[in-house]
Amino acid sequence: ILATISLTLIAIMSVNYYVDSYWSFNHSHIFEEYQRGNRERQQKSNALFFRDQQYNTVIFGSSRTAYMNQNTWDDTTFNYAASDMQPSEYKPYLDFALNEAKQPIKRVIIGLDFFGALEYASPVSSQSDSILSIISSPLYRYKLLLSRDALDYSIKNIKYYFTQPTQKYNSENSKISQRNINVTEEEYLQSIQGGLEGYVRDRYSYPYDMTYKETIQNLINSYPDIEFIVFTTPVSKAHFNAIQSSNLYTLYERWIEESVEVFEKVHHFMYLNELTSSPYLYFLDSNHGFNSTYDCLTLEILGKDSSCPKSNMTITKENVDEMLKALRTLNGIN
Repeated sequence: ILATISLTLIAIMSVNYYVDSYWSFNHSHIFEEYQRGNRERQQKSNALFFRDQQYNTVIFGSSRTAYMNQNTWDDTTFNYAASDMQPSEYKPYLDFALNEAKQPIKRVIIGLDFFGALEYASPVSSQSDSILSIISSPLYRYKLLLSRDALDYSIKNIKYYFTQPTQKYNSENSKISQRNINVTEEEYLQSIQGGLEGYVRDRYSYPYDMTYKETIQNLINSYPDIEFIVFTTPVSKAHFNAIQSSNLYTLYERWIEESVEVFEKVHHFMYLNELTSSPYLYFLDSNHGFNSTYDCLTLEILGKDSSCPKSNMTITKENVDEMLKALRTLNGIN
């Protein structure tokens, strides 16, 4: 019996080590190009802490920003974005990257979401402390080798390799997703419209977060020597119109004003423009762009040419009133 138990444990540990579904070891393997983003916050924190690569830039944001290719910025950038990441999480994860993972961070890129300025909070966004506090413990990653969850994710990653799904993470921390090529534009537009009611109810039915400005100001004050590059995440025209229909435009303007006041410059993409009005070409669903769309955003922010329509509206403390007035016209607000 002991021999059977021992062999079973060795097998579990071997599979978990080889597939490394929690990103806590350094080796390469044949399954690494098809990985699930099971627990992005934990996986990405593990990668920063345990793997050898050094980064001087981190990207924060929600699942929208997770689709941004870190290498389009440069090869010293790490995309730390995760599903439903809230502004209150930026500082704990930046603290971890600097103080625990010993990463030489000099620049932070942030993809701001409008719902992040509301009192919306998903359960996973409150787990930062419990995730980060255990990673540096001596036996942490070896305990993962015996984890049932790790084994489950390892098996799913192996299945991913053989089924090659349209959504995955690859070995370079790139979250990749493609739309089914058989979906027509009419079917696509119907699908995003159908999902908007629930999205608006789940994300946009909350009051404005009165601590939003204080939260991002605290981040800036804590790291005065770090460069912050900030952009707003674009959403499709249908998605934006749903926000307007929910009488949230005043809060949308307040979010812009407070973000600009703190960060001093914001690259604004979340408004009605040629890119957001062509969702079939640039969006996976109503609010997640394709990887190529976020490449275009990156290139625009860097002042380079891209294959997408120009949509970067640079808003500063000096021109914010003028830009808000222009946005009202562009967004059809009388």
